[in-house]
Amino acid sequence: RHSQARKPSAGETMKLRHLAIGIFLTTTVALGQATDPTVVINEFVAINDSGLRDEEGDFSDWIELHNHGTETVNLAGVSLTDDRKRLAKWTFPETQLEPGQFLIVHMSGKDRRAGGEPLHASFALRGKGDYLGLIASDGKTVIDELAPKYPDQKKDIAYGILPGQALGQAETPKRGPLTPTPGKANEQPLIGAVKPVKFSEKRGWHEQAFKLKLSTKTKDATIRYTLDGTRPTAKNGHEYKEPIEIKKTTTLRTAAFKQGHKASSPTTRTFLFLNDIVRQSPDGLPPEYFPFTWGENKVDYGMDQRIVNDPRYAKDLIKGFHSLPSFSLVMNLDHLLDGEKGIYANAEWDGREAERPASMELIHPDGKKGFQIDCGLRIRGGFSRRSSNPKHSFRLFFRDTYGPSKLKYPLFGDEGAKEFDNIDLRTFQNYSWHIGDKERTIFLRDQFNRDLQLAMGHPAARGKFYHLFINGHYWGVFNTCERIKASYGASYLGGKKENYDAIKKGRTYLEDRKMSVGVMANDGNLDAWGRLCDLAREGLESNEAYYRILGKNPDGSENLD
Repeated sequence: RHSQARKPSAGETMKLRHLAIGIFLTTTVALGQATDPTVVINEFVAINDSGLRDEEGDFSDWIELHNHGTETVNLAGVSLTDDRKRLAKWTFPETQLEPGQFLIVHMSGKDRRAGGEPLHASFALRGKGDYLGLIASDGKTVIDELAPKYPDQKKDIAYGILPGQALGQAETPKRGPLTPTPGKANEQPLIGAVKPVKFSEKRGWHEQAFKLKLSTKTKDATIRYTLDGTRPTAKNGHEYKEPIEIKKTTTLRTAAFKQGHKASSPTTRTFLFLNDIVRQSPDGLPPEYFPFTWGENKVDYGMDQRIVNDPRYAKDLIKGFHSLPSFSLVMNLDHLLDGEKGIYANAEWDGREAERPASMELIHPDGKKGFQIDCGLRIRGGFSRRSSNPKHSFRLFFRDTYGPSKLKYPLFGDEGAKEFDNIDLRTFQNYSWHIGDKERTIFLRDQFNRDLQLAMGHPAARGKFYHLFINGHYWGVFNTCERIKASYGASYLGGKKENYDAIKKGRTYLEDRKMSVGVMANDGNLDAWGRLCDLAREGLESNEAYYRILGKNPDGSENLD
């Protein structure tokens, strides 16, 4: 019984918090046998957006095991799995789980199982319902499972064994949504969810100061807000007690909380004041909340005051801000600019481990409806990633880990795709004010050529120009660009993503840190690409060879073989 389990000491709890979570641990006895196992899947969080961090500061999904018995259990060889056809998908190393002890495994995909170190499974949990199983060391016997699948999960809500049950009996324990309690006994189930926070003012451009009112329909809920880009939690942020005076460019993130309830989804809203923007950091020094340095990157904040104060440009400057729509990126600045964990300060980092949570808003100057979406953010590009370049490009990923799994907005007009898995936000390299030949800076070349290709009826990446603000600070003009991936082919050429290979120039780093450039498959594989290259090498002197490389017969008809 939970009431009989020994509560871990403070030292044990700290150790548990730094263990990594996998899917399911197993004893050596299957459920339903005469001798019941004493290790159960106590709780898990499949969409961990702002809760337990792993040892690297990442919000990995996690699972907690609990030994409710009176004897120590060795988990060596026990497996966690989300695949009934691969029961031994991820196995535990030599791990002793003492009576009453809780064990956390991070479901990060990092696959770490060194003795005494945090445990990380080789796969992540799905937010959509999925199978979960804890399998004995024989690779066959199910110790505990959620079958046929657990329900669809919600952000920062645990799903686990409801308290007050007698464990160790043949019956499968009852589970439900819970407040996450990693390393501790489960608490009473959630009563309900707090309603979202409402704002008295719309996001976007403002000319006059105003008092911002926040409210929620949930009675007795506490509203908390932040101004530094971090996500509000029950302990982080200011408690809202009276209207907030907004008189300059401000980014505000809010959420509402109530004991025994699921917190409201976070809400982010940006208010832009033009007269304030053109005067931000006039001396190049960092504005409030921003650091002085980003690793080895060059740092120069704010707009050039020689331009701002020149009467020849002042009127055009004002018009310029209202001639383009704006993106507002809001996030924890440590995730972006901190020298040890920030992806902008360490722009050469790549892959899922270099992805950070963020909010993105689209603000139109005429008040047209835009959007706000929580997403994942990475740095994109090749040469432009180097620290000698002070301005980097971004890539946005839309996953159910953060919010909606797709951005559903006609970002490129009626002729473009209506939904996206990811988009690029490019700055300008080579010929730009910050790198390369400044005298040849026009910011138009790349997109102009893509537009020409589209105008001639060929596939090409659609794109537009936008102002970008990061936590309310102006970051310059950027260019959206579709990614030529499998999803692009499905959107514009038909079929499914699985029907396409997406080939791109790739880069790898050798032992001496020299960069090697080659070809890689962004989606699919290089098989068809290899056959195409072989045909090209054979020569295209004849019509027959030319038709063959197009996938046609010698008479020009389609070759379906």
